[in-house]
Amino acid sequence: MNEWNKEKEKKILLKYRFMLTMKILRILIVFFLLYVVYMMIVSISYESLHLDRKHAYYSKVALEWTNPNINGDIGGFVDSEITPFLTQKISYPLFKTIGKEEKQVGEMNIRKSLLFSSRPLDNVTIPEDNHFSFSLPEHPKTGDRLKANEDPRVWDTLAKLHEGTVGELAFSTTDFMTAEELIDLLKPYDIDILWAPLYTGEFTVFQPGGWGGGEEISIMSPFGLTGGREIDDDYLSEGQITVISEEHLEENEKMMLTNMKNLLTKEPKRYYEGFLGLDYLKERYDYLRENGFIVYGAVVTGPVKELLKLQDVPEIRGERLGELEYWNWEE
Repeated sequence: MNEWNKEKEKKILLKYRFMLTMKILRILIVFFLLYVVYMMIVSISYESLHLDRKHAYYSKVALEWTNPNINGDIGGFVDSEITPFLTQKISYPLFKTIGKEEKQVGEMNIRKSLLFSSRPLDNVTIPEDNHFSFSLPEHPKTGDRLKANEDPRVWDTLAKLHEGTVGELAFSTTDFMTAEELIDLLKPYDIDILWAPLYTGEFTVFQPGGWGGGEEISIMSPFGLTGGREIDDDYLSEGQITVISEEHLEENEKMMLTNMKNLLTKEPKRYYEGFLGLDYLKERYDYLRENGFIVYGAVVTGPVKELLKLQDVPEIRGERLGELEYWNWEE
């Protein structure tokens, strides 16, 4: 009969410790392999569904509608990943147009999970002075004429700037006008129209958020017409028009209505309103279809001495000077 001793106990303990270690290692290897397979399936599905491209595209559209002269570049770099908990992380650079060139001014960062999503526009890093507000020319409900907050320093500054400079200028207009009328108004000047605030039924169809009252109604979160952006059904081939012009106006408007319609018909309200932050999208879409594109201002860019000429246009008021850059215009 074998006698029990410390040496034998030690050997048995070592044997079982080794077996236990190997068992744990095998379990860990199995879990690791399962994790690798799981992540491969998740990544392949994520890539095949092009969800990152969809979210990047529509966040760009929402950003450009609600942030004057801020845009995500066309078909540009989009950094995206999906975590094991199915949270999508997407980021891309943001630009604004000054003269004929784009300048990077910030970054968009999106986190979208299956259950909880942060609004893209809540995760934009751009300087505060990149925002403009626009004044309505009259109260849409009563027809009463409204004032605009004037800044006389704008014209003085433009007059003192060297002619070898290009700049960005935002202004409101004394009356509501069609997009065609705005283009005709600015046609004599060597400038580009980048963005125009749209009247989409505020105060008559819905009550907007973020506005100043009294003798002036200043829309702090305007909704505007841009050059236009479109993408194919697979979110792979993207196209963009960067300016609002007579040549492309019909296409600009068609792109905007198509994007609005696609969001309303293909995506749930929690996506375009809860995620993208596009409040009253249905009301705005219906109003634009029924009444056309009515504007009450613009953001333009061009040589500073050309912008200075707008001082003599009686239909322009509430001007705000934006960023300036060295000359990059066409001779």
